Amino acid sequence: MEHRDHNYYEANAADVNLEEITSSAKNAKNLQRLRDGDPRLSDFDLGRGFFSDFCVGEGDDLGWLGYFIGKSEYLQILVIYYLPDGEQQMHAFSEGIARSKSIRYIKINNLSNDGFTSIVRALGSLSQLEELTIGRNTVDPDGWYELRTLLESEVCKLQVLCL
Repeated sequence: MEHRDHNYYEANAADVNLEEITSSAKNAKNLQRLRDGDPRLSDFDLGRGFFSDFCVGEGDDLGWLGYFIGKSEYLQILVIYYLPDGEQQMHAFSEGIARSKSIRYIKINNLSNDGFTSIVRALGSLSQLEELTIGRNTVDPDGWYELRTLLESEVCKLQVLCL
């Protein structure tokens, strides 16, 4: 995946073929709901299981997913059970999340150190974030350092932190 910036996504959002950037019809449908600003879509689960709103598979463009999550005005709860390894995919996804103005709660679970660190760095832009739950992740000292830096920055006004 080539590096794309926010301007790329802005310019192409209305015309992107969702079936071509997702691995399933269910993923395409839920990506369309995000793109169209569905007010009923206030919580979103990202994982590998059938019960996830977005089941990450081969062919899913996480840059677009992050972009549409970041643009949503209604999404308040984001649960991330899985992110694939791959720096460009995680960076593009996290960059989109960092633009969210509506997410109030995030849970991250089962992530690698790179995925954990990428998401935690994105949280530094979410001043509206009220609750963060960190489940079982594979986190190295640098990942915990990023979390500490986030908490010390006081950008996020967390009311609840669950470890």
